Amino acid sequence: MNEKLRHLDLFSGIGGFALGLESTGGFETVGFCDDEPFAQKVLKKHWPDVPIYEDVRDVGVDTVGYRGVDIITGGFPCQSISVAGLQKATEDNRWLWPEMFRIIKEIRPTYVIGENVRNLISIRDGMVFEQVCTDLEGEGYEVQTYVLSASSQNAPHLRYRCWIVGILADTESNRRHSKTQQKMDEKENRREKGCRPDNSSKDVANSESK
Repeated sequence: MNEKLRHLDLFSGIGGFALGLESTGGFETVGFCDDEPFAQKVLKKHWPDVPIYEDVRDVGVDTVGYRGVDIITGGFPCQSISVAGLQKATEDNRWLWPEMFRIIKEIRPTYVIGENVRNLISIRDGMVFEQVCTDLEGEGYEVQTYVLSASSQNAPHLRYRCWIVGILADTESNRRHSKTQQKMDEKENRREKGCRPDNSSKDVANSESK
């Protein structure tokens, strides 16, 4: 049986990231971080043996240690960039991406997942979003970003969110991922060209790209 990947959850709230990852059976949460008393109560109830760090500024290798954390997640605070606020962005002391990034640099997990409001993409003409992606890429992560709505997961409201997924380059897992993606791309190219995988001479009708 494969060993579970170790998960450090920052800005944890009531543990949504941990619940989702652990439901796959492949992850074990080894630390939370949240300063909100109610959220801490919920986390302690459902994960009584997992430590909770109250201040993200205190989290690092000295607290978490080099215990082989494989993935760091975090819905870093959105108050400074939300359309509901003053949108001071990086000038707001609640902009805590630099702290999350500091932890990522110290621990260097294989995977990173970040989440924030959709306005992260457009605020300051996209420069804040660009900095987040550039930070990760500068540390060797291959980055993909997505905007998803809650309704896409059958919720009765939109609630768009920006997701940032980073995979540390030049790791065995990333090489496997790249090979799998390459095979999928090759298969898609064959389909678009109207060719069969067995190199059959029969053409597929109406192979026009959409």
